[in-house]
Amino acid sequence: MNPQRIVKLPDGRGVLCDVIRHEDAWQVSTWSRNGVTERAVRQLVTLQEVCEIPAGPHVDSCGNPTATEPTPEDLEERALDNARRAARRAKTLCRRVIIAEHFDELLTLTYRENQVDRELCKRHFKEWVRRMKSALGGFRYCASFERQERGAMHVHIATHKLPQHAKYKGVKVKAWQVGTRIWRDIVGADNGMCFVGGNTRNGGRRRNLSLAKMAAYVSKYILKDFEDHPAESNRYSRSNGTNVGKPERFTLTHCDLHTALELAFECPPGAKVLAFKLSRFKDSIWLCTEGPPVSG
Repeated sequence: MNPQRIVKLPDGRGVLCDVIRHEDAWQVSTWSRNGVTERAVRQLVTLQEVCEIPAGPHVDSCGNPTATEPTPEDLEERALDNARRAARRAKTLCRRVIIAEHFDELLTLTYRENQVDRELCKRHFKEWVRRMKSALGGFRYCASFERQERGAMHVHIATHKLPQHAKYKGVKVKAWQVGTRIWRDIVGADNGMCFVGGNTRNGGRRRNLSLAKMAAYVSKYILKDFEDHPAESNRYSRSNGTNVGKPERFTLTHCDLHTALELAFECPPGAKVLAFKLSRFKDSIWLCTEGPPVSG
């Protein structure tokens, strides 16, 4: 018997559907920009309508109909699943914004004090961005927020390489120093800094990342602490106006996973395979390659 799921229609009605997994069909999704290509191969899943459901049905965390009122544990599990899905969507968009913008500089904002308030960190960051735009004559970015082991917040920012010099409060300074001066004006003298690069596991600095690796580095923190993130709050921050485009999709039929992989795997000359993952259920594959940006 196929698993079932309730689908809510735009008019509010609910429809009970069979979830059908097609063992010999695979949906291929490809997104590519600036020499980076992301390709996902997933087993094709379709829904077949069974019947209409009366108004107000109860469903479990997987969307399956239940005859009883959901328990607090059911509601908590459902909320956790929703948060995880939202974080995954945000992670993908964050990663693709960075690639589409072709950001090539990584900055990190830190607190010296154990500042643990996420929303306060976001307000501080918003003001920092406003002043950076004024000081540099424009500043585009994509940023994620992370809680350190000690509890303090810090911010990872992908942006375009900073100019060599900038003016701040009428004084010409090295541009990389502007970030720290502005940050300390906001959070307090000697209460933090802005440094170029990211942290490594051994306490060093991570610099000169490729475009795809920078996008992965910044976006991974969105999923890392999704449970700690308040509901209805932005999981990351970015400049407006970036068009990431939509992936191209097609379906492979009458083939098994091994054949689908052979048909979908592609690494252009001069490119490198940065990631290749097979899901634990062996029903999806994710491939990321990076090469020189394609001109035109």
